[in-house]
Amino acid sequence: MGELLNSIEGPEDLRGFSLPRLRNLAAEIRDLIVEVVSCNGGHLSSNLGVVELTIALHCCFDFLRDRLIWDVGHQAYAHKILTGRGRCFDTLRCKDGISGFADKKESPYDTFAFGHTGSSVSAGLGMACAREMLGGEGKVVVVIGDGAIASGMPFEALNNAGELEKDLLIVLNDNEMSISRSVGAVARYLSKVRSSTPYGDIKRQVSEVLSRWRPVLDRVDSLYGRVSEGVQKAITPGGLFVELGFHYYGPVDGHDVGELIEALRRMKRIEGPVLLHVLTQKGRGFEPARSDPAAFHSSGRFKIEGEKVVQIAELLGGQDGLDSAAPAEQPLTYSEAVGWLLLKFADDEPRLVTITAAMRDGTGLRGFAERYPERFHDVGICEQHAVGFAGGLAAGGLLPVVCIYSTFLQRALDQLFQDIALQEAPVVFCVDRAGLVGSDGPTHHGLYDVSYFRSMPGFVLMAPADGTELEAMLRLALSSSRPCAIRYPRENLPETPCGGAEEFPIGRAEVLRTGGSGAIIAYGAEVCRALEAADILADRDGLDVTVVNARFAKPLDRETIFRVVREHEAVVVAEDHAVTGGIGGAVLEALSSAGIAAGHVRLAGVPDRFVEHATRREQLAQLGLGGPGLAERLRGLVAGRSE
Repeated sequence: MGELLNSIEGPEDLRGFSLPRLRNLAAEIRDLIVEVVSCNGGHLSSNLGVVELTIALHCCFDFLRDRLIWDVGHQAYAHKILTGRGRCFDTLRCKDGISGFADKKESPYDTFAFGHTGSSVSAGLGMACAREMLGGEGKVVVVIGDGAIASGMPFEALNNAGELEKDLLIVLNDNEMSISRSVGAVARYLSKVRSSTPYGDIKRQVSEVLSRWRPVLDRVDSLYGRVSEGVQKAITPGGLFVELGFHYYGPVDGHDVGELIEALRRMKRIEGPVLLHVLTQKGRGFEPARSDPAAFHSSGRFKIEGEKVVQIAELLGGQDGLDSAAPAEQPLTYSEAVGWLLLKFADDEPRLVTITAAMRDGTGLRGFAERYPERFHDVGICEQHAVGFAGGLAAGGLLPVVCIYSTFLQRALDQLFQDIALQEAPVVFCVDRAGLVGSDGPTHHGLYDVSYFRSMPGFVLMAPADGTELEAMLRLALSSSRPCAIRYPRENLPETPCGGAEEFPIGRAEVLRTGGSGAIIAYGAEVCRALEAADILADRDGLDVTVVNARFAKPLDRETIFRVVREHEAVVVAEDHAVTGGIGGAVLEALSSAGIAAGHVRLAGVPDRFVEHATRREQLAQLGLGGPGLAERLRGLVAGRSE
């Protein structure tokens, strides 16, 4: 750490710094963030963009008394560094280290654990109402990005906040991007605001004109005080927010710490809902991230060689990995494979269209967007709309494919029911990052998709064991007249094929290996680990194990599963999903309905608790879902049955 950072024990130390020292501090913070992210991976672009803003916020407020809310929370690295976590910042996103998101278990300065965007304004308004009712003191400050504020929930909250008129400061961090470039009408509106004259400058210009007529100045000031809302609406570039009931100020240079401090101190004195519009630049101070902020949104490890940045390619199954494309000699990720396959199918099927919610690159759709821009839809951070929109596209005769992370699809649960299942809409959901996701931790694990999809009538749920099955499942889903979901992990495709069947009907499992000692029924990403467990048990214990690739969580291959359960005295059902509501539960429900005894069947999945950040490999091992863990489960069950 730099000299200035070493001198800081907490945010209160900043308040004695001169502006030159604060600017030097910003440089030291950026250096530390780049250094640690290069070693650990993490969210780089967004954090480099808010360094001066973070410094200014802590100079102007005491967030042990005031409340600071970071929308999403992946932009809170500088905040962590300044609030007593600078000396352990090198443990960022590591097992037993500090989280990559705001985490209220870590520090009293973290008021809320956000990992999904858009809920910050609602939470902040709730805190402001609670503070007023309970007689508390202090300001509630929400920092939200321009991409997030265009999603549905913030607009609902802004509407409510304007009506309630509570004391709430919203800092709109406008960098023209969410993960990829922000899209939609609100993004265009903010672009116009950026190019307009700042509201503060307009007021100063008006005052200069009025000062020429000093005899009427007092009268005008009085009039302005009585009709300030009308004047704001007439002259402010942020008229949309004024109409919603906010005092608007900006745009302000988000990298001028002096201007930020001046603006925040002014906003601090204003009662009621206030919006400060701040212009920042993602990747500020680190040219590779500034020139390509999307590639460094969630970066893997990298090293700096002269003026070049070299990504350190990693197997996603072992480390947290890269969101950007891996070098050609590396195996494809499931996300990349999905993007490539959709391009292949789209060449022959003109009705195929794709939809994503601000995750074009992360879901592997960059190539599709470039080749078929008219058939690609990025709806922004609006998952509910994405699903409802897909239902409409299907009703209109198209073949929509929604590529979305499992954790974010949870936000559209009602639309899955109302707009897809109830309509029997033939929409394909490519559910990315399903299962444990590694260092992003509990806010981003995709552990509940099987449970909510399984409760929806008419859905087909699939999970491939390898790349060949992924292609077969996509082909099957696109040819089906039913809504389908294909879940896959944040991993590379297995180098050794697990199954290999290029064609199979809906609801057909596959027996990959037969043996009499016990059986593992595995789903999706756990198939390769079940095969590994079978090898371990054969080599170390002389046990011959049956391995079943379930393929489908709905409909189940009841015939195959029932036969395996009847023929073996020890059976483990393995999945990279919560035990509650997963395929294991579906198997037990089916056995119960058929009157088949299941006392010798055990479920291997994620228990009913939050799994903290670590690498995906560490998380799987911790929960007994790696090959050795599955082997140990079955070994113990076999031993118990034989006693």
